[in-house]
Parts: sequence; structure tokens; C-alpha cells
Amino acid sequence: MAREVKAHAPHCRVLFTVYEMKRLGRDAAELTALADRLTAHGLVLEMPAGPLPGIYGPSGPGRMLFGFFAAMAETERESIREATSAGCGH
Repeated sequence: MAREVKAHAPHCRVLFTVYEMKRLGRDAAELTALADRLTAHGLVLEMPAGPLPGIYGPSGPGRMLFGFFAAMAETERESIREATSAGCGH
């Protein structure tokens, strides 16, 4: 939907807002790929909460930090899944 908005209003800045990074994908590779795909389509990824709040910058230190926190989100998701499977609830 965001790409459609961007296609109809190419001169406007279109924000794709996700509450926090771990809501965007299942693992670090998927998070990074989705963020790159959004950027490639001219969309701006915004995350108001989580370890990296704000707008994602796909170059330099922003990319490195995004990758680090994406890996952390993947680890957290895995931990929750394992605890839930073991019946611990998390």
C-alpha cells in the first residue's frame, strides 16, 4: 500500500511506520531485506519504539546498528519461542 501511495505522489515523503523492529520480520536477514526493499522503493522506515527508535538510515553507522539490533531481535524472538514451546510462557 505504501508503494502505491509513493507511486501516486512521488514527490512526497512516505513513511512506513512499524512500532518496533521486531514487529517487521522474523529474523535478522528478513528485517534487513525488508528495510532495504522499502528504501529501494523510496519509502522511509520509521520505528517509534524499541532499541533503535526513529528513522532508519540505510548507510554508514545506521546500517550497522540496524543489523546489530536486528540480530538481537532475532535472538529475543528465538528465546520467547523456545520458552513457549517448553511451556514456560514468556
